[in-house]
Amino acid sequence: MKNSKFIWSAIIILGIVFSCNKDELEVGGDPRTISTDGFFSNSENLTSAVNSGYAFLQTQGMYGRSGFYMFDNLSQENQGSDVLQAPLRSFMEYTFDPTNGELFLYWEAAYRGVNSANFVINAEEEGIIENVSQEEINQRVGEAKFLRALYYFYLTNLWGDIPLLTVVPDNIDGFPRAPQSEVYALILEDLDFAKNNLPAKSATETGRATRGAAIALKGKVHLFLKEYDKAKTELESLSGYTLDGVAHIDNGNVAGEFNDESIFEINFSREIGGAPWDVSGAGLSETTFRALEYSSAGGFANITVRNGTFNEFESDDPRIQSTFYQAGDEYGPNRYAPGDKIGDRELTAADLGPLDSDGTGRLIRKNPAPEWRKYQNLEELENEDFAYSGVNFRVIRYADVLLMRAEAENELGNSGAAIALLNMVRDRSGMPNYGTAEMNSRGYPVNSKQEIFDAIVHERIVELAGEQVRYLDLQRWGLASQVLDGYQKGKHEFLPIPQNEIDRNPQLSSEDQNPNY
Repeated sequence: MKNSKFIWSAIIILGIVFSCNKDELEVGGDPRTISTDGFFSNSENLTSAVNSGYAFLQTQGMYGRSGFYMFDNLSQENQGSDVLQAPLRSFMEYTFDPTNGELFLYWEAAYRGVNSANFVINAEEEGIIENVSQEEINQRVGEAKFLRALYYFYLTNLWGDIPLLTVVPDNIDGFPRAPQSEVYALILEDLDFAKNNLPAKSATETGRATRGAAIALKGKVHLFLKEYDKAKTELESLSGYTLDGVAHIDNGNVAGEFNDESIFEINFSREIGGAPWDVSGAGLSETTFRALEYSSAGGFANITVRNGTFNEFESDDPRIQSTFYQAGDEYGPNRYAPGDKIGDRELTAADLGPLDSDGTGRLIRKNPAPEWRKYQNLEELENEDFAYSGVNFRVIRYADVLLMRAEAENELGNSGAAIALLNMVRDRSGMPNYGTAEMNSRGYPVNSKQEIFDAIVHERIVELAGEQVRYLDLQRWGLASQVLDGYQKGKHEFLPIPQNEIDRNPQLSSEDQNPNY
């Protein structure tokens, strides 16, 4: 059953001035300005302004479509089918260039999210929020700063030096690129404020940023900066989350949303609805294309799982079943007998799994290639059937935190602590522990810092497969050029700045493009 959640859709139309046509920003007259006169006069309007900052995470440019494709394909966890569109295929083949429209959709959505956050943050800085308690103001600004930090975290890790906006633009003069160090400094400053002013997960609506989300993201930032002592301190301070009682499969379905492991999720809901095609963030966009795009059961079947991803799993790892569908796996909520029909198709015994005493069985998968089970709806539906998905994306969860802590401990020379944290994640799935003869025989000894690191790499692949984390992992580890086909060192460390942005931003020119594009 879907947990109660607030609707993220924006009530204010906020735009990124230097990345959009003027006619997309018609807000009460002058398209270059957003009037705040009298708007922040009550709690309801303040909350709606904050909600707009969440809404852009759901749009087509981010988790509605382009974002999951971009991360999954860049990591080469996916294999494209013959019908996969060329701009999306170019991510897995490393043939993309600045004209790729999917890149611009992501860039635009992220900066619209930044602008929405700035709208709230600037109002607090200008002292124009009225009739709202300081405690509530601090919480809502904390949410806005968490969101700004999240958007900038992805933008700077994907593009490096980027325009750094801390105000809503009141003109079309544009912004130059800022050094990545300045972007990270703002991210850490925002997350400090957020963790000191946001409530615990249990004290706010599901889906909103919390103190735990701010701590987890701040620890991740320090890890990316290779500040391992700070990452360890931050991540160790996280409390209120557990793997106990949470099945691995419940980190990729509707039933497990907002479970005790979940730290931050992107909300989606079939019941609330709305089209994933939205790019503005202004309307309902509470569904995603993820299930429809990836599934062969009534979907487009644009994607299968790359063999290298599937083969990383140990053969007896139950996470195989919770992450993938294979030929012969049962799916769907209903049972059928041979001769029953689905639409015009008459079912045979070969379409069904083991028949029960009443002569009925569930549908079975026939596709020989493994497909993603994570983020699909095929426990509740017989096929995706052109229906948009309401499965939430898990952005940060506790297993990720434990594995990040293991990495920090290993880098600091605390091998015992690192191995213990790895085994906490293994224990949830009932897998043999690192440091045992069983794991040594499987080729995963942990007798040195490098061997522990190799175990961390392995564990992050199998635990977090399909959750849009592997690409940035490979980049920060410096392993991308070694494991990604087509990746060119000296070029693909960062994505190309979208040509649309260079054309529309007066502060950028072709000389500002990332190297070798």
